Amino acid sequence: MKTINIKGKEYVTVVERVKEAHNLDKEVSITTEIVGEYSPRITVKATVIFKGRTFTGHSQAEYGKGLMGAVALEVAETSAIGRALGFANIGLLDGIASADEMRKVNAKDVPLAEADDDINF
Repeated sequence: MKTINIKGKEYVTVVERVKEAHNLDKEVSITTEIVGEYSPRITVKATVIFKGRTFTGHSQAEYGKGLMGAVALEVAETSAIGRALGFANIGLLDGIASADEMRKVNAKDVPLAEADDDINF
């Protein structure tokens, strides 16, 4: 799978994880649902059935915040899918987070005690 470098660490994008899941299991199932809408945040749950096992991932995004604020639903959905696929061991390198998820993280939003390059979601 292709990776991209973010702050010196390699990450696999969600699109690469999805392609790999379909390559490894032609019967893979990926579904999503909105599980919370608390203005301005939205929370999405993704469920992946991969090789007969079920994996879930959750993600939140915020409307109106940053460049992706207009598409918060899509951002949260993509990240939730990436996390569920990560739990299925697809695209894991050093942590569950995908490149797409790491792009959401802005250093100023992370408390100083946690703001280092070893954040693994």
